[in-house]
Amino acid sequence: MTKKTLAIRRTVLIIFILFILMYLIPYFWLISTSFKTRVEAFSIPPKLIFKATIKNYRMVFIEKNFGKNLLNSMIVAFFVTSISLIVGLPSAYAFSRFRMKGDKILFFYLLGTRFTPVIVLSLPLYFIMADLRLLNSFIGIILAHSAFNIAFVVWMMKGFFDTIPKEIDESARVDGCSWFGSFFRIAIPLTAHGIAATSIFCAINSWNEFLMAFILTGYKTATLPVALPGLMTPQGTFWGQIAAVGSVITIPVLIFAFIVQKYMVQGMSAGAIK
Repeated sequence: MTKKTLAIRRTVLIIFILFILMYLIPYFWLISTSFKTRVEAFSIPPKLIFKATIKNYRMVFIEKNFGKNLLNSMIVAFFVTSISLIVGLPSAYAFSRFRMKGDKILFFYLLGTRFTPVIVLSLPLYFIMADLRLLNSFIGIILAHSAFNIAFVVWMMKGFFDTIPKEIDESARVDGCSWFGSFFRIAIPLTAHGIAATSIFCAINSWNEFLMAFILTGYKTATLPVALPGLMTPQGTFWGQIAAVGSVITIPVLIFAFIVQKYMVQGMSAGAIK
């Protein structure tokens, strides 16, 4: 290895470390603020060494009952991801394998539902859910989130199914496998990395969504993003408690991403994300 190559590698490593620090410092600041008192959070210069306290977590998740909102977010994200995959995967496989008149128009129409700004559909969704008596219910917000995420699943997974040679399906058909058997026994295992990448994005989309959750949920079904603005009161903004909620919001997504990271990296590098 020449000195020039070694110098280039060191430079790239330094740049890489700087980028990591640039992204981690705000997250570190969020977590550290959640363990500070209100006085320490606004101290100038900022205190890097301080006596940690869990008062903010106790106040927000026990006394203010944000634990219920955390559970609501987990319920909604789980069912939205599950429904989106159950409906979206067969649809994506059908778009990938079968040809019919107007299929491209139908596919782009489906994508159009995902690209439409949520604020445009918020009022019609409110009236529809009100007529169906699904306001302030888990069913209403789960259906609304799923409607948007299904289009995303179809778009993502069609690209993965397209990478599977059709000859594999034809061989399975010759061996007596039905289309459903080919889908479950061949397509699903071969695109497991894509399914993992798609599922994590679906979970994040539902977990972080605010506008539809704000319109369609109520006190009993409010998710964490909806409950979070309640910490900004006329008496002041409780930044320590906001930081505590913000830290907890990231934990389930980080755990999920860590579990499926192997497949997610494969999926993101497979060329389906454009």
